Amino acid sequence: MRKSVFIMLVLFLVSSCGKKQNQVDRITEDGVEVVINRLEPYKIKDQPSSLSLDKEFSIDTEEDEIANLGIPDILGFEVNSSGEIFILRTYTGEGDFIFKFDSSGKFVKSFGPQGQGPGEFQNPHHIALDSEDNVVIIDSGRSILLKYHKDGVFIDDYGTTRGTRVSSAPRENLLVLESSLDSENGRTVYSSSLKLLNPDLEVLQVIDKLSYEMKPGKFRVTEPLLCWSTSGDNIYVANEERGYEIWVYDFNGKLVRKIRKEYRRTPVSEDYKNKILEPFPEDMRNMAYFPEFHPPFQSIVAAADGKLLASTYEAGNSPGEFMFDIFNEDGVFIGRKSLNIWVWEGHLWARMRTNKFYWLLEKESGYKELVAYRMKWE
Repeated sequence: MRKSVFIMLVLFLVSSCGKKQNQVDRITEDGVEVVINRLEPYKIKDQPSSLSLDKEFSIDTEEDEIANLGIPDILGFEVNSSGEIFILRTYTGEGDFIFKFDSSGKFVKSFGPQGQGPGEFQNPHHIALDSEDNVVIIDSGRSILLKYHKDGVFIDDYGTTRGTRVSSAPRENLLVLESSLDSENGRTVYSSSLKLLNPDLEVLQVIDKLSYEMKPGKFRVTEPLLCWSTSGDNIYVANEERGYEIWVYDFNGKLVRKIRKEYRRTPVSEDYKNKILEPFPEDMRNMAYFPEFHPPFQSIVAAADGKLLASTYEAGNSPGEFMFDIFNEDGVFIGRKSLNIWVWEGHLWARMRTNKFYWLLEKESGYKELVAYRMKWE
């Protein structure tokens, strides 16, 4: 009798724990839904949460075929709705800056030469696509945005911008990150603002902002993190000042959801510091400082179906990899994946288009490789 009662008690506890794991915690703050995620993923019935990847092709700058095109290194890339790939090369090198590849990774053409005339660049800094698959480039040398048709035909340039990053936004708009250093009364303040702009670069709304006071005679090597991604009519924004919390805005810039997650703090290691400081001269290294802990994430990227990946600083399963948290379209933490994706200036160079996953990785040799995988969710 006692044995049967004990077995029933165990079964009840197991059943209760399972139900609790499936029950997603949600609260409301100031009229906004907050999804509460724990350290471990939720187990949602009939919810695919395991991501497997099959490599289809790559564009490797270490290969002579790619180097001979005039791509010494990759600064960024984009993938349009047809699967065509646009690569922005680094400043070093000669010839055009933008290289177009078809959906199977075959080179098509290059465009965007160096110069000061229409459709030419002094110092291209960031590549993006607008809602019509036009290619948009920030030329930091002249502080303007340039727009090209997907066939490489120059369309127009758009006035002055202090933006350092640009991306498409819902309904033909753009998102631009503007940064500045302001000094007053001996204080130097670094500020970043994420702005929602219409196609004429008029500010519709400041979506988010971040600022911090710099230490006298010192500089923070890694910039405070303000990153974002878009999917459909949603804008996902992560700001390190809020901890592990991703805010979701609609196409008008209205806050509609907060995705909050528990996380383990990752200390900034000496190996990490040495790697980051390696390019700096000795006198600048003495002025550099790091926070004690990394932010909870490196960056985020959203898929067309609303799934969201957040790159953490937790070491992955293989050298160079980090653990990525996977959220479903409702902001629920459903799984993890170890990946090696290049992050530059808080931007995760990865794109998920239909059933394909494209990302940029930095090889041990220092060369960049753009890899395309077929995704399968189970």
